[in-house]
Amino acid sequence: SRSAVAHIWLLAGLYMVNNQLSFNVYMLADPGTIFLFKAGSTMIVATIQCLCVGKKFSMEQWKAMFLQGVGMIIVQYNPCKSSSRYEPKAYFLMVLSTVLTGLCAVRNEYLVKNYKVSLNVQNAVLYAGGVWMNLFAFLFLPNPNSSQAALGFFDGYDNPLALGVVFANAVIGIAITAVYKYADAVTKCIASNITAVNLCILSSFFFELSASITMWCGVAVVCFGVY
Repeated sequence: SRSAVAHIWLLAGLYMVNNQLSFNVYMLADPGTIFLFKAGSTMIVATIQCLCVGKKFSMEQWKAMFLQGVGMIIVQYNPCKSSSRYEPKAYFLMVLSTVLTGLCAVRNEYLVKNYKVSLNVQNAVLYAGGVWMNLFAFLFLPNPNSSQAALGFFDGYDNPLALGVVFANAVIGIAITAVYKYADAVTKCIASNITAVNLCILSSFFFELSASITMWCGVAVVCFGVY
């Protein structure tokens, strides 16, 4: 129905805004920090579900989600400089992206579980809307990477690595929808937190993330919260 398409395209719009935010954040911070910062989205998702959907969580679950948020804060502290790792703008954009991630997760789970539309149809409508919205953003919004501003929409797709990124994101999107269908958004967020820990390890080797005892303690706290 038109109503279902409108609701799914609203979700596509939220994803598009979050994608554009992410492009800006990746210019300011490393992937591991960004994903670990989004560990806070677990608490946001749970809060939205409690207030809007009436879902209940046990005290142990709230404590675990709180621990994940605490671990994320610890990771951001740089003991050598006695300050945060990145400039305030990066954290503002990461907070905004985290909130949007939580909203998208809750909205997506609601659509999957409450609309009598198959997962394949929902994914097709969602990604069809996403194609046009992201194409609009590409054409009319400024490129956060000024040195690459002259690139065309299809430039770079002769590189197998670029095609691999597109394929991997498509598969992840389909898998996440299934998680929303048969589990819930909190489970998806917890899985993302495990990914964030792995990315922090990789970022310390490939993206010049300065590892420290404090950072690894924060990672350990997040892992304990996930467990």
